[in-house]
Amino acid sequence: MNSRRKQIKRTVFNRKRGAFTVSGTEYRNNADNGIPVIISHGFLSNQRRLKMYAEHLAERGYVVFAYDFCGGGLMSKSDGKFRDMSLDTEKQDLSCVIDYVSALDYVDISKLILMGESQGGLVSCLIAAERQVDKLILLYPALCIPDDARRGKMLFIRFDPENIDDTLKCKLFGFSPEYPKSAVDINVYEVMEKIEASALIIHGNKDKIVDIGYAEKAVRHMKNCQLSVIDGAGHGFKKRNVIIANKIIEDFL
Repeated sequence: MNSRRKQIKRTVFNRKRGAFTVSGTEYRNNADNGIPVIISHGFLSNQRRLKMYAEHLAERGYVVFAYDFCGGGLMSKSDGKFRDMSLDTEKQDLSCVIDYVSALDYVDISKLILMGESQGGLVSCLIAAERQVDKLILLYPALCIPDDARRGKMLFIRFDPENIDDTLKCKLFGFSPEYPKSAVDINVYEVMEKIEASALIIHGNKDKIVDIGYAEKAVRHMKNCQLSVIDGAGHGFKKRNVIIANKIIEDFL
């Protein structure tokens, strides 16, 4: 094991968000720089999916907080079922974690970094447009979700966008109509124009779930954003591409 990785202290945290508990893990080096990074996972995923990023950043002195969305992923440590999840509830979860981190005396919240993959990237954008964030790191952000909702097709979820309540169908999981409803009126690029944070988007050019065109257009609508493309990478980076992405993130920071 890397000697720097041995120095990382992992601490579980739990915060109440109404009737739900948001659970996460803090990764902190013995000699940290006090800069907080909050990492948000993607659709049906969980915080463990992003462990390699959290450990890499903690090794380099950042104080990292990874967490599970309530009802937002498989094997989640947080409360909630899939029917309890929407973009609005995920925004509330992320805000809850930000409020928790803000109260810690060993972080500089003015240097807050939000990082998110896929749907967690979209949620991070929505929050960055509303709250003070210093830097924003997006891994293959699912900026297509509002368009998908308007088309009535969100991965394996199908519905009539004009009649979501009565037509939502899903063969695998039970989702609430509130999930597509929370997305259908979002104008992603208006959101991007409100973001003041300096931003990095990392996207694979073989992504079959989120077309890279969304990232390319987002860069044109943000005040300070760079796009790094990983050749041959799809949606959800594997080990080799995680290593590449970590190097890109390190250079950005």
